[in-house]
Amino acid sequence: MTAPALEMLRATRRTLVATAAARVALWGGAAALGAWSVGTLLRAPTGTVVAASATAGALAAAVAAIAATRGGPRAWDRTSVALWLEARLPALRYALVTLAGDEADALPAPVARALADRVRATPWRATVARDVRRALLAPAAALLAAVVLATGAWAIAPRLGARAADARVADASSPAARRAALVNPLARVRVTVTPPAYTREPARTLDAPPVVAAVVGSALVVEGTGDAARVRASLVVPDSAAATRTVAVRAAGERWRATLAVPARAALLRLDATVGDSARTRLVALEPRPDLPPRVALRAPVRDTVLREARGALALRASIDDDLGLADGAFEYIVSSGEGESFTFRAGRVGAARLSGARRGALAATLDLAPLALKPGDVVHLRAVARDLRPGRRAPSPVDTATVRTATEAVAPPRPDDALGVSETRTLRIARAGEYDSVAVEGAPPPAVDTTAIGQRMILQLTEALVARAELRRAPLARPVVVSESRKLAMDQARLRKRVGDAVFARIGEGEGEHAHFEGDGHQHGQNERLPQLTPEQLLAAADRATNSATNAATPEAGESPVLAVNKPLLEAYNHMWDAGRALEIGEPRNALAPMRRAIAALQRARAAERIYLRGRPPTVVVDLNRVRGAGKVSGDTLPLVARTPRTALDPAARARAATLDRALALLGRGGDDARAGADSLAVLRVRALGESPALASALGEALSAIAAGKDATAPLTAARRAALGARSRAAGVNAWTGVAP
Repeated sequence: MTAPALEMLRATRRTLVATAAARVALWGGAAALGAWSVGTLLRAPTGTVVAASATAGALAAAVAAIAATRGGPRAWDRTSVALWLEARLPALRYALVTLAGDEADALPAPVARALADRVRATPWRATVARDVRRALLAPAAALLAAVVLATGAWAIAPRLGARAADARVADASSPAARRAALVNPLARVRVTVTPPAYTREPARTLDAPPVVAAVVGSALVVEGTGDAARVRASLVVPDSAAATRTVAVRAAGERWRATLAVPARAALLRLDATVGDSARTRLVALEPRPDLPPRVALRAPVRDTVLREARGALALRASIDDDLGLADGAFEYIVSSGEGESFTFRAGRVGAARLSGARRGALAATLDLAPLALKPGDVVHLRAVARDLRPGRRAPSPVDTATVRTATEAVAPPRPDDALGVSETRTLRIARAGEYDSVAVEGAPPPAVDTTAIGQRMILQLTEALVARAELRRAPLARPVVVSESRKLAMDQARLRKRVGDAVFARIGEGEGEHAHFEGDGHQHGQNERLPQLTPEQLLAAADRATNSATNAATPEAGESPVLAVNKPLLEAYNHMWDAGRALEIGEPRNALAPMRRAIAALQRARAAERIYLRGRPPTVVVDLNRVRGAGKVSGDTLPLVARTPRTALDPAARARAATLDRALALLGRGGDDARAGADSLAVLRVRALGESPALASALGEALSAIAAGKDATAPLTAARRAALGARSRAAGVNAWTGVAP
């Protein structure tokens, strides 16, 4: 493209773009001012400045801007500008369009020079300026007219408002105004609750609610039908220094509206209205529900652990839940190293997870112990943390990034974060050298009876082996060898019999073993009489008499000593050992097998008898029935009766709540205005009881809902009175009659 054609196209395009922008601005300004002026004049009689005029003006401005862009010169690319000039300059004869086309570079040089000369010789600036003036004339005139109209509206609106006010005062005594003044604005109250955005809960609408329970910070819109000038609203916090706060009431057409946020403390929304010559009041209890921190439970590791070596991986698991929604969670750990007064701490976190508003979640991670470089004596503290979606949460705690601190550093405690929930802490300790558990067990001899049983069984096995060798068909033992081996076993049997005898006579009360004397040996003698030393045969006979002749006297009813009853199996074993030893002494081992087996059976019975704890004959219990039945006679020497313990006095706060509840119940029973006053008293009492007596507050909430719905409120009011008086509690498992655990 030649230089003259390029200069013409660029200059014309800049002019056309500026003209289009000016048209948009002029038309938009004219439309906005016109709409504002009309709205001001229409709303002037009400005496208020309404945002509807501004909204209408903005809408009109947008429409005007769209209309302006559709008319007038509009050329943005090079070809459109060339066509626009060709339509207004016939002298160009399409020379400019040809040079602006895509094939202009392919034109022969003589043709291109001829076309450029024609463009250079054609005057174009005056034509462009004339069209621009024509395009801007209409929007400029419209803007000027809108300015004049807005100035007049600004000056006339106050006068129109004053006249309308005078007219309202003049019509105040009209029948319609009097009927409107008799309408109760509090007859139909509607409350719209909009929870905070982070809770992701929908808004809800309540009709005439006695109680509004919502999350702290929720937006409340309270509205009703009637004149807003006759309604006043205030927020009352019982038992507070700043007890009352005024809430603005605004008009919304034929309705009144009050907007407030749910406070952090329980409060009452008091609505007062004038109905004719009387005043009406309505109370709405506001029950704030705080956003509780997340609940976190560490599922693994289950308990504190001590490791011998710092290697391997530790599985971490936790479960979390929140009442509104979870943001994130992770596992945090702190490694403490050192001893004495020198400690270092390292911190970090693993297993971080985004929970995206879920109300329940789980965390799972693995803590590799190798990168921690743990040394003997180091302690790893583990916990799980989670944060909810509450706005304004503080930044993650310093444990989020690995840090090292010494015990001497002054570390300020972190400020509390209500949005943070933490689990219990588990510890993992690396054992120091020399503190491992020892598996050494100090040896102890077995009980005497058990040792005796084992020894007798061993002698029996040796005797059986001797009998088998002596009766072999091929190469049996010679008789002298059998007698020699049998006498060796007899010596072992004698030593074992002596040990059993020591146990028997020690239990009877004697301390001389086989030479002791005991009841039942068949002799009659005094206590101080000395007996001659008994031979083994005499001792065996005495033991046999004590064992066999007292069969009918073996029960405690016959006067037998319990110790003798326990020792009878030992006496039997003692006798059988005598028989076995006598057979072994004469070289008859086969005849000793049967007594040995009977001795082992007796020892087993004695061992079982050791598990029966006989403390003696049970005493005879004499029961005084009159005393048990409380029918005793009071005489002069009778101790004075114990005074009855008076009932614990009610707490002053509980007494005051009970008195308030009784007065409210009395008002409810009268009906009419007194019943409404009683319901208001219950609402006030419920707000006061939210922090001190949750059971009373819950029962009163059910009662208020039942009263508002016209249902029977007897059951919740009865529960409320019991909660106000403080019902007695009884521990589980205690007998209701005697007070003694069954």
